[in-house]
Order: sequence, then structure tokens, then C-alpha cells
Amino acid sequence: MGKLKGFGKKLSNAAKNTAKNAEEMIEIGKVKGKIRDEESNIEKIKMQIGETAYNKFKEGTATFPEAEELCSGVDEALEKIKDFEEKILMLKHIRVCPECATEVEDTVAFCAKCGFKFEPLPVEEEAEEETEGLKCKSCGADIDEGVAFCGSCGAKVE
Repeated sequence: MGKLKGFGKKLSNAAKNTAKNAEEMIEIGKVKGKIRDEESNIEKIKMQIGETAYNKFKEGTATFPEAEELCSGVDEALEKIKDFEEKILMLKHIRVCPECATEVEDTVAFCAKCGFKFEPLPVEEEAEEETEGLKCKSCGADIDEGVAFCGSCGAKVE
């Protein structure tokens, strides 16, 4: 009976994870759409810069202050794209190493390429009910029955 209960719990957790992954993929798609919108906006602004520059050139004017405003629009759109890309990384549970720019899972403590030590991310408290079952005495992660070592921290299960 205990094995069936454990199987049902695992099946339930798998279904929750699948639903969560689907929601994350939808959100990532939405954010990528916003990135495409901003890239399109940049191209329109660049066209305006070019047209303005050409018209001023035809008039014999060497400088044009209007370009500064248009260039500021490009900078703003690029900043929005950067924020959207950071949101995608967050949704994918990935961080970028500030030392070597390697993408790593957000659960790792050190960069595998250069050894940079990451600050731990704030732990989100889930509203889920406490699960019955084994917990790692070192890190508190859920442990399946019959395992010898914790899959999260590597501690020996006693």
C-alpha cells in the first residue's frame, strides 16, 4: 500500500511540474514576442534616423539634434530587450556568470567554467501543503525511499 501511495504522490508531482513547465513556456513565448516588438521598434527608429540624417544632409546641415531623441529611443528599446532577456533566463531558472558570461542553472553555487561563487537566490515559499516523506537532514530536500545520498546536496541519507 505504501508503494502505491508513493507512486501516486510522484505522479501528482509530475503532473504539477508539467503544468508549471507549460505555464513557463507560455510566459517565455509572451516575453519573446515583446522582444520582437522592441526589435521592430528599433528598426523603425533607425529608419527615421536615416531619413532625418539624409534630409539634413540634403539641406547642407552638418548636425541635427533630432537624431539625439531618436537615438535615445533606440537605447530605451535596447534596455527593454535586456530586461526581457533577463526575465526569460529567470523563467528558465538560469543565471549568467558575471565573470565569464556562462549560463548556469540557478540552483548552483559555483560557476563550472570559472569558479565564481553565486549568492544564493531568495527562497520562494510555496503555498503547497507540507509533503509527508523523507527530507534531507543537511539541505531539507525531498528524498525518495531507498536512496543512499541526497540528489540535491550529496549528503549521505541515514
